[in-house]
Amino acid sequence: MKVTSKKPKGQRIFKSVVFQLKSGYKTKRPFHIEPVENGWWFCLEKGQWEKEYNGKGNMSSSYYAMIHDGFNNVYSLKAVKRLIAKWEVPKGTKFRASLPFVGYDFFLTK
Repeated sequence: MKVTSKKPKGQRIFKSVVFQLKSGYKTKRPFHIEPVENGWWFCLEKGQWEKEYNGKGNMSSSYYAMIHDGFNNVYSLKAVKRLIAKWEVPKGTKFRASLPFVGYDFFLTK
């Protein structure tokens, strides 16, 4: 799996933890994962990506905050790579994994 980023090596953030300075605690925000190519839909019943929309619902265009749908959230780039490796998508499919910070995106090719 190939991983690329626009940030130089010393400025990359691999985990999604945001520190709250006023209250003194930290909050986690999961990675936002979406395919770069249009037309892919995440089926909430099967837990896999599908090329076409089924017309019935229970599908999402991205994988983000899935704890309410029965899936685990991912908080690190290592977990994103493991998750994409489990999905049954064709080899060469590109995904974008975004952090909650502007400009901190990773592009993964399966």
